[in-house]
Amino acid sequence: MNIIDRPSPNFDARTRPIDLVVLHYTGMQDAETAIARLTDPAPVAGRFPGPWQAEDVAPDAPLGKVSAHYVVAEDGAVYRLVAEEHRAWHAGASSWDGEGDVNHRAIGIEIVNGGHDFGLPEFPDAQIQAVIALLRGIMERWSLGRARIVGHSDVAPERKLDPGERFPWKKLADAGVSIWPQGAALDLPDDDYVAHAQQQLAVFGYDVQATGVMDAATKNALVAFQRRFRPHQIDGVLDEETRKLLAGVT
Repeated sequence: MNIIDRPSPNFDARTRPIDLVVLHYTGMQDAETAIARLTDPAPVAGRFPGPWQAEDVAPDAPLGKVSAHYVVAEDGAVYRLVAEEHRAWHAGASSWDGEGDVNHRAIGIEIVNGGHDFGLPEFPDAQIQAVIALLRGIMERWSLGRARIVGHSDVAPERKLDPGERFPWKKLADAGVSIWPQGAALDLPDDDYVAHAQQQLAVFGYDVQATGVMDAATKNALVAFQRRFRPHQIDGVLDEETRKLLAGVT
């Protein structure tokens, strides 16, 4: 596929082999604004005004340096900001499969979309087809299975919503570059069902402990799980449908 290079200086060395891909939405007005933010070596608030910062913030207030390996625009154009071999700065405080600092082992893909701050627009088909093609190449290069494609809200469920409930995960699964719940368990346990669900969430990858108590970490993970696999009802409730979906991916 045709890839446009827009190099970012915001990267450093990896300390782990690549074993994960994290999908994000940019949450900004357009592709150029997002790319400018992701390639800025010294970002300040005045260059990137928006609902994500206080209205009275000083224009010269420094912002954190961020980056991603790829940006996929609405028209399907793919921009490479950081080489896959390097560590880009996209996931922040995060965890998956019991390990933190996801950036060290993940490839980050930013998908241009205004996100929740801008009404969470639909993702155009050309954009999703480009994401699928990009993922196929990454999965082949690094021998990654479909379960290794996750969302930012999966690895940081307590603070992130992206790529959001309108992201078409089912299309990715149908194309072989993600997973989708298969079937439904009919013998759901009645006893200790919270602990059982916590074990399933942890097996899937969420940072959840099997305490048997519906704590904040479990609630956040359930919301993230529903946002991805049951976007029509995101309430964090461990109901029968959610339990069956959990059984279908673990």
